[in-house]
Amino acid sequence: MLLISIAVLIAGLIAWLGQSLAFLAPSIAVKLGVLEPEDEVDPTLYVVEARAMGLSDMLLGWTLPVSALLMFIGHRIWPYLALIGSGIFIYFSAVIILNRVYLKRRGKKVGRSASERAAYVFSAIWIVCSLVMIGLAAAELSS
Repeated sequence: MLLISIAVLIAGLIAWLGQSLAFLAPSIAVKLGVLEPEDEVDPTLYVVEARAMGLSDMLLGWTLPVSALLMFIGHRIWPYLALIGSGIFIYFSAVIILNRVYLKRRGKKVGRSASERAAYVFSAIWIVCSLVMIGLAAAELSS
């Protein structure tokens, strides 16, 4: 569980810090590669990801990495926070993927190929981390 908590903490912080930067400092987020430049994506996708999702993920996305930290230190509340955070991460990862799939099918810009691949890869990592945490939390709560 030690390695899982560290992996989820790192993956979760990447998401939370990246989305926070996308909302608070988009130019820095672009330079760091966690947000596509505005001219490389459809304007609606940019607003959704940099503003709407950026704000909601900043406000809610801390839950999964904090649950991993609490699991690491053995705090008894970690499974509850893991269930909440995992649901949030699964949802926003699915939205990231589906936005690109549906917009691309309609001929809209979704970023460079490398950015698009990174969005899919990181979203998949966040979903896997979430599913693992749900499994561990359920096991912990049932014991």
